[in-house]
Amino acid sequence: MKKYLLLSAFFVAITVSSISVEAQEEAWKNSYKLEATGKYPESIAAIDAVPANGPEAELKSLRRGWLYYLLGNYNESIREYRYASERNSESVEARLGVTLPLLAQKRWREAEQNAREALKLAPNNYTGLLRLIIALEGQRDWEKMAKTASSMVASYPSDATAYVYLARANAWLNKRTEAVAAYNAVLARYPGHLEAKTYIEQK
Repeated sequence: MKKYLLLSAFFVAITVSSISVEAQEEAWKNSYKLEATGKYPESIAAIDAVPANGPEAELKSLRRGWLYYLLGNYNESIREYRYASERNSESVEARLGVTLPLLAQKRWREAEQNAREALKLAPNNYTGLLRLIIALEGQRDWEKMAKTASSMVASYPSDATAYVYLARANAWLNKRTEAVAAYNAVLARYPGHLEAKTYIEQK
């Protein structure tokens, strides 16, 4: 009898666990589906039932951070991304994620700091370099912006965006020859780029 009860309890536990997994899978599915239709508050609510201390807790924070950002609720987005960083200090994604709401709020220095922290974890990461450049542009720190853009160009030589920022920095530094060269590089990678053509045609 005792053996029977133990087996029954075992199978009940499996069933409950299975239902829990299925329910969580459905929650994630609904969240992604609602996001695709622009229903961000509903998408956030769809994963409320996912345990805050379960195996998907970090993912939940990252996702909530992204959805709050899309919703324009930047303070909540920052909070969620910081939760994710606290859970996993090696998370490049969390460090980069928090730069989005910080940049949106024009908190340039904080965005710069988080971008640099991400780059310490993942040197020459494309998104990290790009977010760092945007933060430096916001601070009008043209020297550092040019230096970072040069590094980005070296790492991603076929990328037009990297050359756009390099050209802008040189233009603000009154280095027209270097700016024109960078904008010509933009046109080689993105023919017809309006910003590049406009600058080059200036007299």
